[in-house]
Amino acid sequence: MELEEISDSNKRLRLNKKIVWGIAIILVPLAMFYLDKQKLYKEEKPPMPTVLYGEQELYPILGSYTWNAGEIEKEIKDLTQLIEYQNAEFRENLNIQFPKNQQPIFIARGNYYNGEIKAEPYQTLYREFAFLRNESRKEIYSIKAYWKDGKRAEYIIPVNIKEISPEKNYLARNKGYHSLLIVGDTDKNVMDELYSEPFHFLFETSSSLDLKDANAIYPELQVKEEPSYILFDHTKEAFRTASLEELMKYMKENTYSKKSSIVGRVTKLDRNLGVIQVDDNVFTSADIRDLKVGQKISLEVKQLNKDIPYYRIIEDIKVIKAADAVFSAAKWLAKDAEKVSILAIGPTAFTEQFKSPNKEDFKLVENIEFQETLTLKNGEAVTGAAVYVFNDKELVFQTDEFGELLNYLFEFEMLMPARKERSGL
Repeated sequence: MELEEISDSNKRLRLNKKIVWGIAIILVPLAMFYLDKQKLYKEEKPPMPTVLYGEQELYPILGSYTWNAGEIEKEIKDLTQLIEYQNAEFRENLNIQFPKNQQPIFIARGNYYNGEIKAEPYQTLYREFAFLRNESRKEIYSIKAYWKDGKRAEYIIPVNIKEISPEKNYLARNKGYHSLLIVGDTDKNVMDELYSEPFHFLFETSSSLDLKDANAIYPELQVKEEPSYILFDHTKEAFRTASLEELMKYMKENTYSKKSSIVGRVTKLDRNLGVIQVDDNVFTSADIRDLKVGQKISLEVKQLNKDIPYYRIIEDIKVIKAADAVFSAAKWLAKDAEKVSILAIGPTAFTEQFKSPNKEDFKLVENIEFQETLTLKNGEAVTGAAVYVFNDKELVFQTDEFGELLNYLFEFEMLMPARKERSGL
């Protein structure tokens, strides 16, 4: 009997060992697979954008970044000592695209300068626009991309640009600009006279020759008299006259002008940069003293150059509905001039995402206040999702989307150096 019990016990022991070994055989590969996945996850790098310069693809270089394993710093100034500039002929378009499923929330665009990436305010604010100069030079374009959860990446694109000379060197090189050839009348400062009138022509170059030299150098122009004033765009001769007054008249009558009327709500204001956003439309203006976020306004806008989107003026601004006075209360304001405070309104499902945000995403946020509703001075109530952002002086941004708030915070951070420079700090 005892021998049978011992035998059963040994059988159970052997069975248990087999089970343990079986489990181990399964778990060990799973553990190794998990560790490998974790290692790959930590070693994962930010996505590389596709950069097209016209039809030519340029290859960006990844600089410092913060991704799954924390911050990886690279000294851009050291990188630039090792890189080779990519040769490219001038093109008008620089297109930057990230993979569709890895699109950043915000992209700052600019140039590498003096050891750091510097954002160009208007090319960053106008997003899809990049103004490129047609001249031979070495250029280091830069991108800084922001994703949520503290993910960041810097890229540089070193390019050795070769100027595309116009068919004739008296033509303007850049689209949207003009050049002027003055034959005779070389003692008069013609350009000063032309700029005395606000025609909004963008002049790139002007040159002066006497009649003999003009015909020797440019016989195809067949200049018959002096003075002669010959105006060119980037493709052809646009106008010719023997009278400066006639030239000025032509410029006045042919200044590009496209007027439009816009009605909407002011959603963003940056007084240092002279930027106003009406719904999704970004404008720059020298005088925005009377504007406030939250106002409903009408704008009369004149576009002055069909090729440069921010080359326009606001001719008339009318306030249709004032911003509610509740947002003028000092209690909402940030105390630090380089930070902002946030008022988040709405149900818990909306405000919950503000309660434990990524610290890096919200590093310039001084304070967040939550309310389910907000009663306005006019008696109305804000009950749906709404976010209001204040600097140390006033309400500067409003939205109802968390992603748009992140975009604003990243923009606020990246354009801080330009903002300080404009304000003389």
